Amino acid sequence: EAELGLIKLAATWPRVLEQAALAHEPHRLAFFLQELAAAFHRLWNKGNDDPKFRFIMPDDSALTTARVGLIVAVSLVIAAGLRLFGITPVEEMRAK
Repeated sequence: EAELGLIKLAATWPRVLEQAALAHEPHRLAFFLQELAAAFHRLWNKGNDDPKFRFIMPDDSALTTARVGLIVAVSLVIAAGLRLFGITPVEEMRAK
């Protein structure tokens, strides 16, 4: 399913990091983080079009737990990547 693609992409982070370091090409990290964020955004927006793709499923706690775990995993990868660039990731964004 759609989640599997995001999981596979996030799982490549250690290899992307290693390859970028070995090749002295930090831009690879920025490109990867943008790709990961875009993939997450696409999956998140699928829930607007099709309720079965929503992250919170009131009638399926196991699926909700798994999808929240995916959110945490993606956020950890993005946060780690941002810190490598000296950027402190925000925990929450709010409208003023």
